[in-house]
Amino acid sequence: MTNRHARYLTVCIWSMIFGSLAMVVAGCNRKEVGIYRDPDVAIRPTASYALTPTLLGARPEELDRRVHNALVHERIGSAITATLAAKGYRQTSPETADYLVHFRVGVQTAERDIQDLVVRHTFAVPSSSQSAPVLTVTRPGKTEMTEATLVIELVDRQTGAVAYRAELQDDIVTPRDTSEWAIASAVGVLLQDL
Repeated sequence: MTNRHARYLTVCIWSMIFGSLAMVVAGCNRKEVGIYRDPDVAIRPTASYALTPTLLGARPEELDRRVHNALVHERIGSAITATLAAKGYRQTSPETADYLVHFRVGVQTAERDIQDLVVRHTFAVPSSSQSAPVLTVTRPGKTEMTEATLVIELVDRQTGAVAYRAELQDDIVTPRDTSEWAIASAVGVLLQDL
């Protein structure tokens, strides 16, 4: 057996193992997306908007230092701006915008009962120069998990009516979920119906 063939076989085996584990993880992790769009408001793809993060009346989970910081808010704002620009929306000042775009993000830690194996990693196929990824396994019992919520709203500036609202709830998040890529992916899902 050649070295190249052995590496290919190893990659196939690891892919099957990680694919099976990913199915287990999918059963343990719950992500829910809820989208509301006012049927009486026609949101033009060339409409203007102003990004205005919402912190007035912030809930305790929104003031958690894991998400209540400039870096996370900047990443969410940048992802919203990039996603809306790609769809043809124009950013302008809050005084002249057709829509005000608000977002809220919050996290909280909750104790959960674990019945089965929990594996929480992004799996990558090991290369010949890397060792296999390390898996984190939690035995049955109680454990603490971090839950997060991200809400984005488009509010008609003139009427104050919510024209579009999208909410993502994820019951298992890690610090990796605050990366630029993860935030951009979440924002893309939330704004896909605009």
